[in-house]
Amino acid sequence: MSSQTQEIMNPGAGSYPFPNWKSDSVYTRPDNGIAIGDACLTTLRAALLTRSPGRVQEMFITLTENCFEVMLFRKWEPRLQSALHTGLIIADMTGCRNIVAFNKEKELLLLDHSTLPILYLVSEELMSNASASLLNEELMIWPAVSKDTMLYQVQRTIRLFAPAAGNQEDGSLRGLMFKDLIIDRDRMTIHREGFPIHLTKTEYQLLILLLDSEGAVCTREDLMCKIWDTDFMGGSNVVDVHVKSLRKKLGDNAGAPRYIATVRGVGYRLAD
Repeated sequence: MSSQTQEIMNPGAGSYPFPNWKSDSVYTRPDNGIAIGDACLTTLRAALLTRSPGRVQEMFITLTENCFEVMLFRKWEPRLQSALHTGLIIADMTGCRNIVAFNKEKELLLLDHSTLPILYLVSEELMSNASASLLNEELMIWPAVSKDTMLYQVQRTIRLFAPAAGNQEDGSLRGLMFKDLIIDRDRMTIHREGFPIHLTKTEYQLLILLLDSEGAVCTREDLMCKIWDTDFMGGSNVVDVHVKSLRKKLGDNAGAPRYIATVRGVGYRLAD
């Protein structure tokens, strides 16, 4: 067992407890969270790399409250990937003011190339002056504007890299999250705060198409084509009828949308 793997059981130089953690263990979210009783419906495991844990405490708390198992390390060793079945690495680069500092910090936190999805937390200053090469990475301004924004960007990073990481034995990438909704694609189920939301097949397909669009507008015609096929001859208002039903089941409000926003005269998109 490597020294870092041992630190998961007995934290030392490579992993951090926050002040309110027990001193004899690295806190990770157990298999409980958003669920009936205490059982999580899906669990995603993330490694949070930082040399200043206070800067990411809010992220740690938010992720653990949303069914992530989160482990904190000063650096990441690739051999931990198979040992921990981690699905995502989040690297804290908020102390970097330019690309030179970013690259140096990257070398310190990531000892070797990882095949896992990596989301870099960066300052607004660095993002505003980011080079083309840096913009090719998955970046999130931290602190985030809101918890919903943070969760969406984390989940988006996982989805983008899902084909490459799809061989995870523990199925940790199966779950999809949007705000407080938990979507299990394999089981075609939707849950919120542990309670199932019962959708028809068409309502489920509409929601998945909107999620897969990642905020881009889906026209009524496009939704009709993908769900009912091109030979469907009904009027486009059939989409509106099903969206209205979907919104009702989600408890959404067209006037102040939380999940689905209307683009007048065009179609629908995910709400901000």
